[in-house]
Amino acid sequence: MTVRVPLAELTSFVRNVLTECGLDTESARTAADVITYADANGFTTHGTNGLVNIYAPRLLDGRIDAGAAPRVVQETAGAALLDGDRGLGLVTMDLAMDIAMAKARQTGIGMVAVRNSTHFGSAGYYTQKAAAAGMIGLAMTNCGAQGVAPPLGGTVRMLGTNPLSAAVPVTEGAPFVLDMSTTVVATGKIKAAHREGQEVPQEWLVRHDGTPTSDPADFMAEEADVAWLGGPAATGGAKGFGLALLVDLLCGPLSGAAYGPRPGVLKGEPAGDDNVGHTAIVIDPSAFGSARAIAAENRILLDTVANSPAAAYATRGVTYPGAPEAQRYAQSQREGVELPGPVAAGLAALAEQLTVPAPAALTGRSLQPAA
Repeated sequence: MTVRVPLAELTSFVRNVLTECGLDTESARTAADVITYADANGFTTHGTNGLVNIYAPRLLDGRIDAGAAPRVVQETAGAALLDGDRGLGLVTMDLAMDIAMAKARQTGIGMVAVRNSTHFGSAGYYTQKAAAAGMIGLAMTNCGAQGVAPPLGGTVRMLGTNPLSAAVPVTEGAPFVLDMSTTVVATGKIKAAHREGQEVPQEWLVRHDGTPTSDPADFMAEEADVAWLGGPAATGGAKGFGLALLVDLLCGPLSGAAYGPRPGVLKGEPAGDDNVGHTAIVIDPSAFGSARAIAAENRILLDTVANSPAAAYATRGVTYPGAPEAQRYAQSQREGVELPGPVAAGLAALAEQLTVPAPAALTGRSLQPAA
C-alpha cells in the first residue's frame, strides 16, 4: 500500500524535520530539495526513506555534523578539492556542483573532488541541475570504506554500489539524465524488500556458490551478494565491476576520501561509510560551439530514439534515461508524491519523535491510499 503526499507539503515537512535535526535554514532547504527530488522522480529508496533511516538519525546522534562548514582546501582555475567537514552529503555535493558549474562557465570545464562527506542521496539531482543551467553534468560517489559487494569472482565485500549520473541539456522537453548504480540494483531496494517480506528478482542476488536467489534475507545474512551490472562475467558483469572501480578511484584516492578496496579489509578490519568521497564534473557546451545549437541537436537525437519502432515485448515503447522520470515528476506535481507505506509510517513516527507537524496524508487524516 502507498500514500500520496502533495509535493509542496512533503518538501516543507522534510525541511522542518531537518531544521529540527540542527541544520540551518538554507542547508535544510537544499537538502529537502534533494530528498524530495528522489521521491518525486520515483527513486523511493533515496528520498524520504533516507531521511528516516540515514539522515535524521545520524544528524541527531552526531555521526553527521549538522553544523559542518564545507571548505575548499585546494583550487585551480578549473578544479577544486572540497572538504565536507563530516556534514550532510546532500548539502556538500550541491555546493561541489555549484563550484564545478562556476568553473565550467569560466574555463569550459570544472571538476570538484570531495572528501570527508556522507551519503549524498540521488546522484541525478546534481546532474539535472547542471543540465537545467544548459551544461553537461556528471556526478559520482563511493560509499566510503563500506563494502556491500565483492569484486567480480571474489568473496570479500569491499566495494559500494558506487552510483554515477550524467545529464545532458536539450532545448525543450526532458533532458537526458542517467542515474545508475554500478551493481544491478541499489541495495536499498533489497533492504526494502526484506522489510516488506517480499522476494526480489533472482538476477539481483547471487549466492557464494554462484547460484541465484530471490530471498533478500540471504543478502542481509551475507550468504548472497548483490550482482554487478551485467551479472556474471559471461553476460557483462566485468563492465559494472569496472565502473565501480573507476568510481572508487575518482572518489577515493583522488580526493583523500576513504575507499573500500584497502589492505585492511582482507584482514577483517571493520569499516564504515564515513569519509565518503564524491566527484562533480561539469562541461559548458559553449566551449565547443553554440550551446543552443548543440542542445537542439541533443533534442533531435533523443527524439529520434524515442520515436523509433518498439519491439513487441516493450510494453512502454522506446524511451531514454530521464524521460520516464520527467513524466513521474509531472505526475507527482499533479497528484502528489507516491510513498511506500513503510516509508510513510516511518515519516509519521519521525514527526512524532521530533514534534514536527506532518502532512495529513502521513497521519491518515486525508488522502486515500494510492492504488
